[in-house]
Amino acid sequence: MALSCGIVGLPNVGKSTLYNAFTSSNADRAAYPFSTVEANVAVVEVPDERLETIHGFIETERILPATVNVVDIPGLAAGASKGEGMGNKFLGHVKEADAILQVVRCFDNPDVTHHGPIDPAADMELLELELAMADLDTVSRGLERVAKKARTGDKEARFELEVFTRAKAALEDGVLLRTLDWKPAEAAALRPLFLITTKPMLYVANVGDDDLEGQGERAAAVRAHAEATGSDAIAICGDIECELLGMDEADRAEFQRDLGVTELGLPRLIRRTYELLGLQTFFTAGPMEIRAWTVRRGDTGPVAAGKIHSDFEKGYIRAEVYSVDDLVQHGSEAAIKAAGKLRVEGRDYVMRESDVVHFLVNR
Repeated sequence: MALSCGIVGLPNVGKSTLYNAFTSSNADRAAYPFSTVEANVAVVEVPDERLETIHGFIETERILPATVNVVDIPGLAAGASKGEGMGNKFLGHVKEADAILQVVRCFDNPDVTHHGPIDPAADMELLELELAMADLDTVSRGLERVAKKARTGDKEARFELEVFTRAKAALEDGVLLRTLDWKPAEAAALRPLFLITTKPMLYVANVGDDDLEGQGERAAAVRAHAEATGSDAIAICGDIECELLGMDEADRAEFQRDLGVTELGLPRLIRRTYELLGLQTFFTAGPMEIRAWTVRRGDTGPVAAGKIHSDFEKGYIRAEVYSVDDLVQHGSEAAIKAAGKLRVEGRDYVMRESDVVHFLVNR
């Protein structure tokens, strides 16, 4: 499955700058609110050095990394849920995302408009209130729909009515639904509504070049808010990321050394998002292609096979499995097998990070 991330934030926090850095594209970067009036959508390849490691031992025609779908919408303004600004018109673009990346301004730049002092805590509170109000509108419409069925005695509708009523009360108080405990059946009832505040959120502190490590007070405020809402945070300098990606490899490496930047932001961001969503990577490798696949932690062999083709899950017989580390240690699949490291796993096998797998299926 391709991971899908929706980028949200107030106007002029650097969302489009980060989008450009992560997607190597050229979306409009504006210094004034509401200058960006369209959603940007891109498919991003997930950087993974293990693909080249595998290729060092197995010849192949092509290498296919995992991908992430990234959606960047115009900034959400105060009153967006009531029609202010532009971003509210595009919230539908992020409703089906697996995770939300909230970009928070932590940098000073007099050329980029910001009303009042830079205050990450206030900005996050404002944006999340708008998301809650947008979800409140969706839940209210859902309540109207199920209330009619519930009056007929429909058992499922009565259950949905209870769940939606609880969600509505929380949203009216400005509470993010992901911070509440929902039983599996309750979460399932809410899922068709595609509520934004139920989704895992990663806070992205967009720092200036004077705080690349994100140790300043503003980035600290973002981390504190993330922790308080059961989420995670990461500090990235969008301007530096764009500058680095515009360089050739040699200049980039030298500039990174000068800055003390050991790793670009995109791999760190995707790694954190994978951790947030409980995802992991396995590989298939052969003469036609070496490919990375994404599954959830705890998924079994048949589920992983189903990522390759839906029929493979049902027809799964067994899998031959080894790790990337096994390949590095022994040098070839034949040597891995001779060393007794090639495992044959049945239907109950739980996939592990860095597995390299050959599936045997009944076609």
